[in-house]
Amino acid sequence: MKIVDRYIAGMVAVFVLSAVFAFSVLIICNNFYASSDLLFSKHVPFSVVAMINLLDAPATIVLSLPVASLFGVMLAIGQLGRSSEITAMLCGGISLFRIIVPVLALSVFLSVATYVLDEVVVPRASDRAYDLKATLKEDNQGENIKQNVFLRNEEGAIIYVAQFDTASRILGRTQLYEVEDNGWYRITNSFGGRFENDMLVLNNGWTHLYNESGELIGREPITTPMVRPFSRKLQEVYEEQRDASTLAGGEIAEQISRLQSAGVDSIAFQTDLQFKYSTPVACFIFSFVGFIFSVFSPRKETFVGMLYAIILVLIYYICISVFKSLGKQGIIPYPIISAWATNAMYLVFGVYTFITVRR
Repeated sequence: MKIVDRYIAGMVAVFVLSAVFAFSVLIICNNFYASSDLLFSKHVPFSVVAMINLLDAPATIVLSLPVASLFGVMLAIGQLGRSSEITAMLCGGISLFRIIVPVLALSVFLSVATYVLDEVVVPRASDRAYDLKATLKEDNQGENIKQNVFLRNEEGAIIYVAQFDTASRILGRTQLYEVEDNGWYRITNSFGGRFENDMLVLNNGWTHLYNESGELIGREPITTPMVRPFSRKLQEVYEEQRDASTLAGGEIAEQISRLQSAGVDSIAFQTDLQFKYSTPVACFIFSFVGFIFSVFSPRKETFVGMLYAIILVLIYYICISVFKSLGKQGIIPYPIISAWATNAMYLVFGVYTFITVRR
């Protein structure tokens, strides 16, 4: 049995690695094509463009591994089926469940490898790629301007900023809402301000004090800079962020903490975090479903199996896109549902088909 396991696992591994290579090369070539504007319009050196694309390659491989698992398994098992080796195994007393064990074992390894690659290699490579891309944008100061920003500090004060320059940390028109100990509240309107270390500094404006009934009690100008505590980590909430798919899980969790501390809805990042965990599992799901389809029709022509694979991938990524969009918008209030629903549907479908095939 060990010889059979090694033979099946070896066949699947060869086809999966070939598919990973093919898909990775295809996507990298497409990235080079998309970067042609940098070469010919902005005259960026080829070495810089090549380095950016190579640094983006690990993220490309992460995206290609689940799809490569499906195509690799279907090609390998389809080949065994067409040469009647699957039939010979079944006639020799080897159960269908026993045949799938080495495939699932390899798919678990691929899922773990995808997760490790996405957590360890991708963030480091993406950091370097992000720095290179940032140097190309350094003359575009408009990238640093954020409009209509709402923040909240540890004391519960709410801040509205019409314009926030994340590079210089200078604030445009700002409104600060604070609640006093006696239940009164103070609203400060400032026409200029800035963040300094862990402090908010406001000047050139007016402050208004209201009682609990909303009556105006007092009004006075800001003659000296008004200083309020505001931690640096909360200031960083609206600084330019990389795509969550290129961040490690810990970095996404840290961003969620910042958003929640600032009183900002973090469901989009919570959804990204759950997809960070569900994506590697797709290697296992696709391998399982691909095996079932290949066994179900082992003597079909190769192009028919590829057609099945393309349809499965297309439906999968349509579902992923829809659920991710619904999750980020909060229409699906539980990120764990939006991230894992597609995997769950494919797993149920695979188990049902597997039971049907065994009969």
